[in-house]
Amino acid sequence: RKVCMLKTKIIGAGSIGNHLAQACRRMGWEICVVDADPKALERMQTDIYPKRYGAWDENIKLYTLDAAPRGGFDVIMIGTPPHVRMEVAREMLKEKPRVLQLEKPLCAPFDPDLKKFVAAYKKQKHTSVVVGYDHAVAKSMNRVVALWREGVFGTIETLDVEFREHWEGIFKAHPWLKGPEDTYLGYWKKGGGASGEHSHALHLWQYLAGVAGLGTWKKVAATFRVEKKGKAEYDSLAAFSFETDKKKIGRVIQDVVTKPTRKWARLQGDAGFIEWHCGGAAGGGDLVRYAGKDAQVRGEVFEKKRPDDFYQETLHIADLLSGKVRAADSPLSFASALSVMSVLQTAWRSRGENFVPIQ
Repeated sequence: RKVCMLKTKIIGAGSIGNHLAQACRRMGWEICVVDADPKALERMQTDIYPKRYGAWDENIKLYTLDAAPRGGFDVIMIGTPPHVRMEVAREMLKEKPRVLQLEKPLCAPFDPDLKKFVAAYKKQKHTSVVVGYDHAVAKSMNRVVALWREGVFGTIETLDVEFREHWEGIFKAHPWLKGPEDTYLGYWKKGGGASGEHSHALHLWQYLAGVAGLGTWKKVAATFRVEKKGKAEYDSLAAFSFETDKKKIGRVIQDVVTKPTRKWARLQGDAGFIEWHCGGAAGGGDLVRYAGKDAQVRGEVFEKKRPDDFYQETLHIADLLSGKVRAADSPLSFASALSVMSVLQTAWRSRGENFVPIQ
């Protein structure tokens, strides 16, 4: 499945940029990494990458923003903070990559540049855009989808997804940061907080709702626990209740306070259930549990390490490039990420925040 020697550019040398770079090198792709901060590039080469993966890869080319190559890339990946991503994305769209991958969340709530990017994206036909909600293409999630499609669990009753994880792990991966105030993570208006950082749960809920025939969300009721610490202002817990156009209901919980981590989804049918536990197996692999009419609970383990999440994403991008998967049908489609932003904007608007409609 590998597509060798594709030219790839990664914008951002932070934690995500390192993960994406290593995944692309596993694919055999030719890559360069660009960052406006020379210190970030140095940190990637001398600290983050070799500590995570054993050694620096000399095939990775590093560039500051002013010296970065432009044009001729098959894939461009943008791992910048959410509140500046749309402006960068519009510039990268001009380079006409075959695939433009944007990290999640798509942008900050109410970002005026989102509307500009959507307009630019609609005008062009050369680039497919996907967003890095990589859990939707994990081997374990593929199994969940395949199981549900077997049709032995009956009619969907409800769907619940939780991403509850204390963000101390994020700061351990970014030791140069002292805390939330030093990064977009500490500001919900920049796309941080529980609602933005753990929006994997919102994305998975919508993806699985479509798979299970639950419909699309029509109404959302949201509650946020907003905290102010110094300059930082973020939601440490976000709870969403949905009603779909088919009168089905479900919920999503996201937080940055839970220890140990709970990343979990449950599809409840009238004849059985399926549960997905990200990192729920011994050794950190994913666990899928399910039972049908016989009520016998079965479990399947999918071994993985954290870098494998990004490798699965690059495998999926390879399938897009080869034509095996259409961008519109991808679990990582731009439309799916745009729908997540619609939820977030609707939810924050309910608190009286300014609302900018997504066209």
